[in-house]
Amino acid sequence: MAKVRKRIWKKTDGSVKQTWIIDYNDNLGKRIIKGGFRTKAEADNALAKTLTDINTGINVSVSKNITFKEAAKLHIKLHAEVYCKESTCDGYKSYLKYHLEPFFKKIKLIDITTFRIKEFVKLKQAEGLSPQTINHCLNLIGAIFQKMVDDNVITNNPAYKVKKLQIPHNEMRILNKQEALKALSTAKDFYPDFYPLLFTALSTGLRRGELIALTWDDISWESNRIRINKSFHKNKLTTPKTTNSIRNVEMSNNLKKILQEWKEYCPKSDLKLVFPNQSGNFLDANNMVKRRFHYTLKLAGLNRIRFHDLRHTYASLLISQNLPVKFIQGQMGHSSVKVTIDRYGHLMPDVYQKGIDALDNIFSE
Repeated sequence: MAKVRKRIWKKTDGSVKQTWIIDYNDNLGKRIIKGGFRTKAEADNALAKTLTDINTGINVSVSKNITFKEAAKLHIKLHAEVYCKESTCDGYKSYLKYHLEPFFKKIKLIDITTFRIKEFVKLKQAEGLSPQTINHCLNLIGAIFQKMVDDNVITNNPAYKVKKLQIPHNEMRILNKQEALKALSTAKDFYPDFYPLLFTALSTGLRRGELIALTWDDISWESNRIRINKSFHKNKLTTPKTTNSIRNVEMSNNLKKILQEWKEYCPKSDLKLVFPNQSGNFLDANNMVKRRFHYTLKLAGLNRIRFHDLRHTYASLLISQNLPVKFIQGQMGHSSVKVTIDRYGHLMPDVYQKGIDALDNIFSE
């Protein structure tokens, strides 16, 4: 509890001296006591300003002595836990626990240079960490530093000078049309309870959590649209990955027919889930992948891929049909066309050639 207290003591000459001190806990919960205020009013004003700074995120006690670990704790508390989804916050904490804190330990922020961050990248590459995960760590480092810059604790963000790693295209394993059809026919023959989910994944690009959270109320049979407004992650219902992923996905007539037939046979429950388990509750995602998805690929004679690669497969199938990038963006729930191009541009080289040809044609005469 923050408070102002009077301090009285005797000087060596026998006279009595008094000053005022302020007593409070900083952003990290550490007790701080500051003295030397001549009047109570002066101490009250100092405490009020200090508490205001703390409430706005400025760490008034550590200043340039703040360590990376302390700054990371502030970022999680004042930003991630306030503005980010729980799953995103959990991801940040995992990166800190297993990668960032063991490397940076208790190093002061002002002692962390661009060179040292590059050393971190090199070490994680040697450990076999994927480029995508390393980039996630770099994003978090940059966000932590920027929080301290914005709060006037430090003046420089060395992470912004560290270039992100390129994501190899082979990390995105995609089924071609024939392979996708083979997987579907195999699921239909061997796992008819899994076939509707697999067909939906390949026909909509929905993420695994979005499929598991999907309810019959989300499907509009009249407009042939599926409303994506929730996801299921770590036994909890949450919002989709990003705000822009709250979207309507166009539903093909083939998918509509399959889902209408599936509705007659799927386990019923008050949850109204489209793809429940046998008890009508939420599917165990890992169990579904291991016992249905991986076995389907094996029986179909296909190489194992991640379930998330079905989403990439869907995007590639849309691209193969020469559909507008804006439509693909909307179906995927990307925040912008740029995100779609950045992620799948290597699958549409003809887009760039068509653009060049169009530029040439403008002034061809």
